Amino acid sequence: GTCPTASIRQHTVQQSAQWHNDRHRRRTDVLAVHPADADSGVRFLRHGTVSAADIIPAHWDAVVDTRGGIVLGNTHGTTLRGAIPLLAALRVAGVDNAIVEVHGSRIPAEASDFDFYLDMLSDVGVQAQAAARRLLCVTDTVEVRDRFGFVTLSPDTEFRACVNMTTIQPGGNTDTACVTLVSDFTEPCAGFSVTLDGSREEQLVEAGDAHASRPLREIHTLPGPLRATLVEMIGYLALTGAPVAANVYGHSS
Repeated sequence: GTCPTASIRQHTVQQSAQWHNDRHRRRTDVLAVHPADADSGVRFLRHGTVSAADIIPAHWDAVVDTRGGIVLGNTHGTTLRGAIPLLAALRVAGVDNAIVEVHGSRIPAEASDFDFYLDMLSDVGVQAQAAARRLLCVTDTVEVRDRFGFVTLSPDTEFRACVNMTTIQPGGNTDTACVTLVSDFTEPCAGFSVTLDGSREEQLVEAGDAHASRPLREIHTLPGPLRATLVEMIGYLALTGAPVAANVYGHSS
């Protein structure tokens, strides 16, 4: 489809950044994010190698398994688990192109790791590149259902992710929460779409109003279950290889 924001440029990190998980102190918990050329996307590279056999693209056709989480791989048998939170952090930070150097076949993928990745990217910053940012524009509504709930993707000119969750509290009471994150694809610039003023928006989000919108960059301020669900949603959609222009709605899914 026609890109609605063709003037927005692609971005990569300003400089290499290394992250280490001090909680476990395992060598496999070390990763580094390096700048990459425009239109190259996000690629994972096994530490200390330059061979194509050790490069895995962060793309849907590199998914080799989905049992127990997404597993990426290549035709040479090199695999990687745990990429989803990092891919979500790169998307929220507005990074289109990067080389991620990893030390093993797994990287940390807990809900809190997303916050650490986002902090790392914020510390090093990002830089604009000459190429225009590409979008994947949804042109027909897509719906996926399972026995728990459903997700729909419908056409839009921006990215709008809405999650509606109902949880059972101790004592049998139910608690419904709903939040909407919006992006007009200008990360890391300041051109977000917010429909309501901050104070009113905060009240509506707490009350579970589906029409309360927050800019994508505020994902780290959300309650744990909502944040974890949206991190997964954004990380999965990052496997398309480009930001997705769509209205994505998930209900108990």
